[in-house]
Amino acid sequence: METRSMKGLTLFFDAKEQEAAELVGGACDQSIELIHRLWGLDTPADCRVYVMTSWPSFLFHSTPWSWRIWLGVTLPLRYARLKKLWDMAGGWTQCYGKRRTVGVKPPRLLEAVDNRFRERIFSPRKVEEWVEHNTCHELVHAFTVHLRLPTWLHEGLAMVTVDRLAGRPTVKAETLKALARPATASQPEEGHGRISLDQEGLIYLAVRGYWVTRYLADTQPALLAGHLERRLPRTMLESTLAAKLGVDWSKIDAIVLSHFEARS
Repeated sequence: METRSMKGLTLFFDAKEQEAAELVGGACDQSIELIHRLWGLDTPADCRVYVMTSWPSFLFHSTPWSWRIWLGVTLPLRYARLKKLWDMAGGWTQCYGKRRTVGVKPPRLLEAVDNRFRERIFSPRKVEEWVEHNTCHELVHAFTVHLRLPTWLHEGLAMVTVDRLAGRPTVKAETLKALARPATASQPEEGHGRISLDQEGLIYLAVRGYWVTRYLADTQPALLAGHLERRLPRTMLESTLAAKLGVDWSKIDAIVLSHFEARS
């Protein structure tokens, strides 16, 4: 496997994926600078990015030796989920203690992904741009995983950062209507990392996170960045944001919906 040292991280790729590695590497350079400038987040001490051509190979190569017994024991239990995730995903982020690993599919594998899920959320884009956006998205996760952000912010922060990389909104405007759903619909996202593979649920969580985070990034960027300096429990994070905004957090969806509808 080929390697290339970059701005605080290492890029791994098969020799035959040289072209994809150039694409991913360029996106890494841009994204690292952007994440630092927007959110004040530093590159993790041990961060590795892989041009990912199969999920078993990615897991095997990216897992530290000290974690491989755990991987071997748990892999049979996670096989079905990982296989399903592979069929849907353009990129992955894994965390092993202090090591953060990002896997991004090359263009030829992205073209084989069932894109109906993303077509409901994202504006059209070329496959090369999709690779760049996946790289940025997953790097944001790698830079923030230690904060254990609530799902809405975990996904929303990555999606808003991709907007800034692209220089335009990348999410379809009509997805805003998802925020009109009843408040009880947001309950499944509570906590960190509790994301099912149900397509409707994934779409809702992604677009809600995007619009709420975009609202905060547009109206209170310093406030949002300031709350990424240390890990806070979800309820404390949300109540602190609500107090600073002078709003009831349970009404945040309606506030965000009204804000963007007024601008359209």
